[in-house]
Amino acid sequence: MEIWQSSRPDFFLFASCEPDTACVTPGTYAIIGAASALGGATRMTVSIVVIMFELTGALTYVLPIMISVLISKWVGDALNARGIYESWIHFKGYPFLDNRDDNSSSVPDVPASQVYSRVEDLVSITATGHSIQTLQDLLHAHAFRGFPVIDNLKDATLLGYISRTELEFALNSALTARKLPPETGAHFALQPLSDPASSLDLRPWMDGTPITLNAKSTLQLAVNLFQKMGLRYVLFTEKGSLKGFLTKKDVWLVLNGAEESIKNEELVGDGRGIYRSQETEQETGLLGAEEDVAEDRREEPG
Repeated sequence: MEIWQSSRPDFFLFASCEPDTACVTPGTYAIIGAASALGGATRMTVSIVVIMFELTGALTYVLPIMISVLISKWVGDALNARGIYESWIHFKGYPFLDNRDDNSSSVPDVPASQVYSRVEDLVSITATGHSIQTLQDLLHAHAFRGFPVIDNLKDATLLGYISRTELEFALNSALTARKLPPETGAHFALQPLSDPASSLDLRPWMDGTPITLNAKSTLQLAVNLFQKMGLRYVLFTEKGSLKGFLTKKDVWLVLNGAEESIKNEELVGDGRGIYRSQETEQETGLLGAEEDVAEDRREEPG
């Protein structure tokens, strides 16, 4: 443009240019081109304009920057619906559920019970009958990022949910700050006869009101809950009894196809939400029991 203007100063596009004054500044085109490239890659609009204005202070060029960013976004959307960040998340297989996406057509019209991990397959913690040492052994044996807390194994009445981080901190604090021995009893329910000085009450560290759904809820309702509220897990109950557990990773695999993430295993559905490997003949949940899937799903048990 600079060479064009210098060779054809009488052209109508340059009619407003003053003589003996630089009419075309290549740096201006560089700023607008940089904003356009960034907008096309990230699909952001207002943020890009504000960032470019703050970097340069060139309020005069806000309008051309806005026009170039909008055009780059429209061209990018026409080529691919995902920006660079969404594409990278999808490429890496991260369980990202965008609340702007309408996945109603891709969500199977099935009950959530066919997808969530049943209580029999969960690693739950009972309210009583534990010590600091047994809870530490539980943490060492399982790498899940949280555990449902139930009254007992028979009724499985849901009392709450405790994350791995909270449980580890509570146990370490009891051993170091309070100097309690490892065989000290620990409980998640009210124990009127227990001595607070010689026992560990873990109720303050437990989430007593986790997000729950009825066990007969549909998968569509669970997906909407994950998307709108940004949840990482949902517990399913029936009359207060724990029935199942669903994580964001489970939902992501359902929406994107479990076959993309479960490798080296042939799975066949039997119509009950249970899948059996033809190689091992072992019944597992929807996600199977493979190491790579277990690594991804360590944010929650199930």
